[in-house]
Amino acid sequence: MNPDPLRILAFSDLHGKGFKEATLLVDETHPDWIVLCGDLLPDFSMISGRESRLAAQREFWRTYRSTFIRDYAVTTLVRGNHEIEGFQDHTLGQLPTGLERDVLRLEGIPVEFGGWGWSREWEEKDLLKELQGQLAQVSNPTIFLSHVPPWGILDRTASGEHIGHRPLLQYLQDRAWPRALVLCGHVHESFGWLLQGETMIVNAACGFAIVDWWSGTPSLQRMDRMEALKSLDLDGL
Repeated sequence: MNPDPLRILAFSDLHGKGFKEATLLVDETHPDWIVLCGDLLPDFSMISGRESRLAAQREFWRTYRSTFIRDYAVTTLVRGNHEIEGFQDHTLGQLPTGLERDVLRLEGIPVEFGGWGWSREWEEKDLLKELQGQLAQVSNPTIFLSHVPPWGILDRTASGEHIGHRPLLQYLQDRAWPRALVLCGHVHESFGWLLQGETMIVNAACGFAIVDWWSGTPSLQRMDRMEALKSLDLDGL
């Protein structure tokens, strides 16, 4: 008999909205692992000054973090560009038992995005440095948690340009697209998933994805925009 899969529920780019629906989704699907792929928070751009915005984000998160915390699940947060530099939740850095040597996390944002000045918009050499630092700890990852998709894959903006992560693309290409799962977001217009070789890439921007992980093999069960949950039709998940 095959063991039960690890059920992953991933969210990305909620920007402070849809938390009621997210709570109901978590309770209905009862995942083993809740993955937050960044930009969960509002940027509070109406508040002037980095420190004031950071304080507002921290207060918001103290109020709403319970949306994504359950005693039956591990929750892991990867920051996006809206989680400004200095925002942290160290209690959400753990991984499910047995996956500690399988998961690679990337929080750097390609500088082509625009350089907001308060987050992690980095040049390509800095993105590569972060990737190499992660690989020094996890030498053969099979699950990639990245706010940004690989360059050229589910990363096309409304204007038609690609704003993805070039070093991540190069790493996966060099390994001939291995059996792996990439969970990401960031590019709202490119919500969706595809299979590149044996690598499943899932961009859950402004929504969620439910993926079952069977001993190294991902199986996508459902993904949708958060607005689709307004009817709260969660049966069958």
